Amino acid sequence: MLRSPDELAARTMSHLMNGVAQDDWGRISPSVYETARVHQWAPHLPDDAVRADWLLSRQGPDGLWGEGPLPYRTLPSLSVVAAFLDRLVHHRDTLTPDTALRLTRAVDRGLAALAALPGDGPHPDTAAIELLVPLLMASINRMLGTTGRPTGPRLGVIHGLRADAAGHIARRIADMPSLRTKFHHCFEVLAPLCPPRLLPAPSGLLGGSPAATAAWLATTPADADRDAAAEALRAVSRHYRGRFPETAPLAAFERLWVLAALHHAGLLTGARDVARKWLAALVEPCGVRGAPGLDPDADDTAIAVHLAVELGGHHGPDLLAPFHTGDNYSCYVDEDTASVTTNAHVLIALTTCLPRHPEQADNATRLARWLVERQHPEGWWTDKWHASPLYATSRVTRALARSADPVAVAAVRRAAAWATSAQQPDGSWGVWGPTAEETAYGAQILLNARQPRAEALDRANSYLLDRTGDGAHDHPPRWHDKTLYAPAAVIVAELTATAHLLAARHRG
Repeated sequence: MLRSPDELAARTMSHLMNGVAQDDWGRISPSVYETARVHQWAPHLPDDAVRADWLLSRQGPDGLWGEGPLPYRTLPSLSVVAAFLDRLVHHRDTLTPDTALRLTRAVDRGLAALAALPGDGPHPDTAAIELLVPLLMASINRMLGTTGRPTGPRLGVIHGLRADAAGHIARRIADMPSLRTKFHHCFEVLAPLCPPRLLPAPSGLLGGSPAATAAWLATTPADADRDAAAEALRAVSRHYRGRFPETAPLAAFERLWVLAALHHAGLLTGARDVARKWLAALVEPCGVRGAPGLDPDADDTAIAVHLAVELGGHHGPDLLAPFHTGDNYSCYVDEDTASVTTNAHVLIALTTCLPRHPEQADNATRLARWLVERQHPEGWWTDKWHASPLYATSRVTRALARSADPVAVAAVRRAAAWATSAQQPDGSWGVWGPTAEETAYGAQILLNARQPRAEALDRANSYLLDRTGDGAHDHPPRWHDKTLYAPAAVIVAELTATAHLLAARHRG
C-alpha cells in the first residue's frame, strides 16, 4: 500500500535517527585508496589476504581502480599499484607463486593504464591531491628501477600533476620545524620524508586516517607509546572486515549533518532533546571536529552554532572567530583555499545569531557579497568538498535566500534559472548522470528561490518518490575526501528532508 509523503518521511526519519544513534562509526564505504595504503604500510595486520583479494577484485576492465571520471580514478589506481609493487619488491618471499602472478598482472595493467592518462589537467580538488599524486608517482618510479624494469612505463605527468614535484614537496616538508596538523591526515605519503621528526603519539587514529596511522606505526620506534594507535587501527579493520575508509569514525560529522538536513525541513520537532544531546557532546570550546584526530573546522562548527541557537542553546558566533580571515572564513586554520559551502554554512550561522549578536551584521553582509562574487556566470557554484555543483549551489542559495540584499536575491534567481535548465526530462539532476542525491539538491535550489517553478518541482518529486526510503538505493560517491565517498546517512537525510519540503507545497 502506497504511503503518503508525510508517513514516508516520518517513518524514514525515525528509522534514520535510530540507526545513527546506534552507530558509533558512521555509514561510509571502505576506500580503495585508503585500503591500499594500509596494505602497503601494515603487511602484518590481520586480514592481509582479504585486503589483497578485495583490491584485486576492484580493478576495472581498463586497468584502473576507483569510481567517477578518469581524473578521480588516478589516485586510487596509483595507491594500489604502489602497494602491489611494494609487495613484489620488498616482500616477495611472503607471496605464493599464484599471488605473485596475480599482483604482477594487476600492476602491469595498472601501469599501462596510468601511463596512458592525459598529462594535462584539470585534476579534481580532492584533499591533498597535490601531495598524494606526485609522491605516489615518484615512489612507483623508484620501485620500478629496483625491479630491474628501467624501460617500463615510468610515470611523468598525469592530469597536470608531475612526479618530479616530489622533490619540491620533500624540501617543503624538510623546512618545517614540525609537521603541521593539517598534514597528519595524509601522513601515509609524508612518512618517508620526515621519520626523524616524530609526531606526538596519537590517542587514536592519526589525523582520523587509518593509512596515516599505519604509516606512523611503521616508522615510529617500537619503544614509543603506540598502543592506542595500534588498537584504533585494529578496531577499524575489525569493523570494516579488513578494509578501511579514509576517515574513521565519521559519527560526529554524520550526526551533525543529519540533524541539519532534518531540521531544515522541520522534521526534528519530536527529536529536539536527542538533537540537543548530540550537540552537547560534539561542541568543544575550540569548535567542532568532523572526526577524532582532525582539527576543529568552521564547516561543522557553523552548522552546530546554527542548530544550537535554533534549538534553544547558548553557543554563539564566538566559536567561529578563529576561522575569520577578513571577508570570509577558512574551513581549517592554516587552510590554502577557501570553501564556498563552508562559508555558506557560516553565513547561515551568523544570520541565525543576529538577533542576539547584531554586531555580526557587517560580517554577514561581507560574507554574502563574497559568495555572490564566486558565482559562475551561468548561475552555479562549485566547491572542494563535493564533486557536484548542485550541492554547492543548494548550500549557497540557502544562505543567500536569508538576505534581502538585491544582489543576493538576483544571485539566487540566476541559480534557479540554471538549475531549471539543467534538469533532465525525467525530473532528475546529476553532474555525471542522474542521482537521487543531486536531484534533491536541484529541487532545493528551486525551493530556495521561492519562485513558482511548479512543473520542475513536480518532476523532481516524481523522480524522488520511490528513492527516498532509508537504505533503498545505493548512492554513487560524490563527496570529496582523498577520493570520492558517499556518506549514506547524510544522503538519506537530504532525500527525506527534500521529499517532505516538496510535499509541503501542496498543504494548506
